[in-house]
Amino acid sequence: MSWTNRKVLSLAGLVALAITPAVAVGVASASAASAGCTAISHIDSQWATGQVVSVTVTNTASTSATKWTATGTLASGQSVASAWSATATTSGSTLTAVNMSYNGALAPGASTSFGMQLNGAGPAPVFSCSNDTVTPVTASALPPTSNPPLGADVTVTEASVGHTVTLKVGQTLGVSLSANYDPTTSSGTALTRVSTSGGYPTRQPLSELYRAVAAGDVYLQAAPDFDCLHTTPACTLGVPLWGVHVVVVGSAVTLTEADSGSTVTVKVGQTVAVSLGADYRPTTVSGPALVLVSTSGGYPTGQPLAESYRAQATGSVDLSTMTDYACLHTTPRCAVPQRLWRVHVNVVS
Repeated sequence: MSWTNRKVLSLAGLVALAITPAVAVGVASASAASAGCTAISHIDSQWATGQVVSVTVTNTASTSATKWTATGTLASGQSVASAWSATATTSGSTLTAVNMSYNGALAPGASTSFGMQLNGAGPAPVFSCSNDTVTPVTASALPPTSNPPLGADVTVTEASVGHTVTLKVGQTLGVSLSANYDPTTSSGTALTRVSTSGGYPTRQPLSELYRAVAAGDVYLQAAPDFDCLHTTPACTLGVPLWGVHVVVVGSAVTLTEADSGSTVTVKVGQTVAVSLGADYRPTTVSGPALVLVSTSGGYPTGQPLAESYRAQATGSVDLSTMTDYACLHTTPRCAVPQRLWRVHVNVVS
């Protein structure tokens, strides 16, 4: 299906929903940095709860490309409803669009387009672009990272790209990146920046400190930057974006053997920690109000059982487990009695 037909179908669907698109508001922005190509987004139509965006990808290199990738950041509350002429995926607020089999090959100066329907208000994403006409700069070619910021409970580095980090409210997160990164940006309000130093264009390693102030999910992102990207013509350094997903959970409620048979109440976002002896199996949960974040120890490891749950929705669930012993799995079986441990948990908003 052609780009024009896909766009007409998309707009027709909007009319069927009794939504009248606004006039196009023009070019949103050019690529943040050129790595053999540019990706320029354009809002074709816009309404209160969404928009249709087209993106023009141009090969700016002197050699032909066989593939391209456009990466942008969605505004708060935005999501991708549909996409055409590209495969679009999201991770947190980061949107990545990859060419289809029929539009990846671009001669020098040639262009192609893809489109998306976005849910949510806000500007069109600003895209960076890369293709296979240039060789990405390796980590060894970048200046060294800084020392972890003082006072950080958890520190992330360039090697942490794509990872998920879990913090409790009140904990701090240190960011330690090379001097060629711009200061980070945050997709939400669960983290607040305490300090920042270095990064482009200071020629000093980037060192930042965030504090977790509220439960929620945040995507931290930083773009690489170089002097040659601000000259005419700009260079074509293929350095990818850096980002980590941060999950902030509320203050913890700790449950021990003494709490068996009791009922506890926690709020959405709080952490429920389970601390039991080494003879207990890992716990089970009876519903989706609690989600398991981490678990270690317990039978048959010989280590104390330590688990962490996050309250993610209102509801009532049971956390339960039972003791276990090696002799219960032999022949003849021993007669050691097993102990049941169960706690009823109410999750409220």
